[in-house]
Amino acid sequence: MRAMQSLARPFVALAALLGAATLSPAALAASPAPVTVRAPVMVAGLWCGAGLLRNYVLDIAQEYQRVEAKLIKRGRVHELTGHMDGPILRADPQRDHTMELLAEGDELRIIDASGILALARGQFFTRAVGGSCTH
Repeated sequence: MRAMQSLARPFVALAALLGAATLSPAALAASPAPVTVRAPVMVAGLWCGAGLLRNYVLDIAQEYQRVEAKLIKRGRVHELTGHMDGPILRADPQRDHTMELLAEGDELRIIDASGILALARGQFFTRAVGGSCTH
């Protein structure tokens, strides 16, 4: 009997450790929420402005989530940086201007903007056909 008790002690100690390691409901509630990471939509390439943006071209280079772009209007170039969060391109703030674009198929629509860019909300770019924009 003593031999059985001495063999059982390590198992009792292990069971106590495992019981202490389980999280209580309070500990689970205090845990941070899981972070959802969405794979970035690929938007690299040439995009042509449509509607009010018809004189603009957006040339995007992308490396996974990081985005570098050139917004071109009649030869004038404005460089942008940003990142992709799933289908949303979030441009890094430029002075007091911010901009978010939603990629859906062959459209890149401005869904949010501040400063002077707020006037462009709802406008969009279309993916270039044949490597150029015809205006």
